[in-house]
Amino acid sequence: MTEFRRFTHALRSSSAEDLGEFLGGNLKSLTEEEALAVLANRYVTPQICQSIAQSQRLTAFYSVRLRLVEHRSTPQAHAVKLVHYLHWPDLVRLSVDMRVSPAVRRAIETQLLLRIDNLSAGEKIASAKRCSAALIKVLLFDPDPRVFSALLVNQRVREDDLLLIAGSDRATTEKLQLIAADRKWSSRYGVRRALVMNPRTPRSVAASQLRFLSNRDLHQILRHPATSVYLRRCIERLRPALID
Repeated sequence: MTEFRRFTHALRSSSAEDLGEFLGGNLKSLTEEEALAVLANRYVTPQICQSIAQSQRLTAFYSVRLRLVEHRSTPQAHAVKLVHYLHWPDLVRLSVDMRVSPAVRRAIETQLLLRIDNLSAGEKIASAKRCSAALIKVLLFDPDPRVFSALLVNQRVREDDLLLIAGSDRATTEKLQLIAADRKWSSRYGVRRALVMNPRTPRSVAASQLRFLSNRDLHQILRHPATSVYLRRCIERLRPALID
């Protein structure tokens, strides 16, 4: 370990008194590595974070901006301002990091929503796998089925999200097929019902869900004017008692 690395390591673990003494004479001349070491110290205060955030020289370093945004001790106004200067992958990561303050996460989500139309397909796919609820609501309706497929592995996706798309006239056949083939979601009763009700669901997929539905729902589907003749016949064969 070099002398400088030993110094920054000591700075990270120094006491509150030693940290204050060091900053008292060196704040204006901090290097990027020293600023990061200070921000990693357990005794760093909001006042120290503010002083670093107010230094244009230090915030010119991306690593310092990033650390200030994610640090709970950074005053909210400064953290929110610096959000605008972060890269997309870091914004996605921080948007679901519960260590980041709620107000800052909201500012991050605003930036994500503003930038999403400028993303490449690959960026959308990567983001869909781990993004927050706000971004999920938008990516659900992305026309690229690969993005939707990536969303299905996102642990933050909820059944209500899938019901929103499965019950929509904006749902494509590809997306409905992906839902029906998904091992986690395809067994949910509400999802099965939504698949049957959506006229864009391939008829073989819709028919395969009928045996899992209640008589009440089958009766409603049977009487619905948008139900295809094929599904009506399937229901009639499956539950003859439902026929008047």
